[in-house]
Amino acid sequence: MLYQSYCAPDTIEEALTHLNRTDGARVRPIAGGTDLMVQLRERLVQTDMLVDVSSIPDLKRIWLDGHRLHLGAAATYTQLIESELVHQHAYLLAEAGRLIGGKQIQHMGTIGGNLANASPAGDTLPCLYALDADITIASLEGDRHVAMSEFMRGPRKTALRPHELITQISFDVVPEHAGSAFTKMGLRHSQAISVVDVAAVVGVLDGRIASVRVALGSVAPTIVRSPSVEQMLLRQAPSDDLLDRAAEATRHDIEPITDIRGSAAYRLYVAKPFVRQALDRALERASVSRAS
Repeated sequence: MLYQSYCAPDTIEEALTHLNRTDGARVRPIAGGTDLMVQLRERLVQTDMLVDVSSIPDLKRIWLDGHRLHLGAAATYTQLIESELVHQHAYLLAEAGRLIGGKQIQHMGTIGGNLANASPAGDTLPCLYALDADITIASLEGDRHVAMSEFMRGPRKTALRPHELITQISFDVVPEHAGSAFTKMGLRHSQAISVVDVAAVVGVLDGRIASVRVALGSVAPTIVRSPSVEQMLLRQAPSDDLLDRAAEATRHDIEPITDIRGSAAYRLYVAKPFVRQALDRALERASVSRAS
């Protein structure tokens, strides 16, 4: 058997109570299960009980509070794709959602599950780095907040402690003078695990780049920001030459490995054009935003 018992609590508090069982049982939360069920079948992880949090209303919400956008941890990729708030304030997340798996995965998979799985190839994760997101983690003792830059500790390793639950992700909305983009290179046109993926958020004021954050996945043990790109672009007027040089500089910030999807040398090679593509799209959307 993959697990011995299952429950579907109605509230976060009830879920935390199950996660904090004191009888020694191994308990894991589950939402869409698109990663966890595969790991259970392949005996990569073990559990005695699954606590299904996918129907807890507070974990399904997407809402705006002032200048902060909040995503419940059990919000699905389909919700990201269809949410007007995401389209208006963090378009790159909708763009990433459309490139994850097929429709079935998009309907089931959740942003909190992508976080907890902590794969360097997780498509929403570079987006959350580029958005400078904050992760809210609940326990019976209360909530704590962890910056996205501190949450992932390595492949499949996070800041999440035993018996804790990711409840929401929040970040400042992408400003009106900025644009965002997500690009991905896989080995096929759909349902592909990333060989390289890139997220960018770029703001332009008075013809110069006023803010820029670029993050990449599948090119290091965890998601990485690209300070070489960001420093080269900041306060500069965008041009083809500048963007080319910045995209080239990405290669100083990544440490790809060779695996079944691609060699380290190949990842180094394709990182540049995909960073350039993400920057071009983000800048184009920033221009559209200003023009409107």
